[in-house]
Amino acid sequence: MKIKSIFLSSDTDSSLPILDFCNENQIRLVRKSFISFQQIPFKVPNKWDVVFFSSPRSFDFFVSESFTLGSHQQIACIGIETKNHIELNGYPVSFFGENAGKPAEIASHFKTWLGNRIALFPQSSKSNKSIESAIPESQRISLLVYKTIDHPIVLGEVFSVLVFTSPSNYKSFVSLNAISKESIVVAWGATTAQSIKNDGIEVDLVLQTSTYSELLQILQKVNK
Repeated sequence: MKIKSIFLSSDTDSSLPILDFCNENQIRLVRKSFISFQQIPFKVPNKWDVVFFSSPRSFDFFVSESFTLGSHQQIACIGIETKNHIELNGYPVSFFGENAGKPAEIASHFKTWLGNRIALFPQSSKSNKSIESAIPESQRISLLVYKTIDHPIVLGEVFSVLVFTSPSNYKSFVSLNAISKESIVVAWGATTAQSIKNDGIEVDLVLQTSTYSELLQILQKVNK
């Protein structure tokens, strides 16, 4: 099918390759996040060995408090895009998930890699805790560093493709907008897909690595 329009629930610079693709193929693109974020005051606990970041955003809010990595401490994260973001900011990453769209798989690998150490999980007020929940309670510390705020708007348009980058973005979107059966629904990983399916909506495509390069490949195939 030829794609006529795409809704993408992200307007970050990382999604610019999608903008280029749409310009080249004369596809109408709406890049709009339906959520925003606000820092929450927090204090970094003393006793932990590994800090796990579920997104570039959780890293940014956490290190904003003049964070210094101890000699015995390590950084882990959900996937390659978060890893690249952390390393660009000068921090080493010791563990990252190969397929960010498969949190259950990553949780299993991370639990094995963690061993008997204690993991710190900086997170949002609406975190799904996909990785954290797989770790024994005695080995995990939750730390709220920011809150997620809904900002829904009415779009009043049927899109050829809907790309939801998080459960929070999806939920905010459907609070004021319906999803047409004519639209191809793309989910940014298994957690987002499950959130959509819980509402009885069919998910056509699920990203495995949860990267914009993977999304671009999918859109190129769909547009043939």
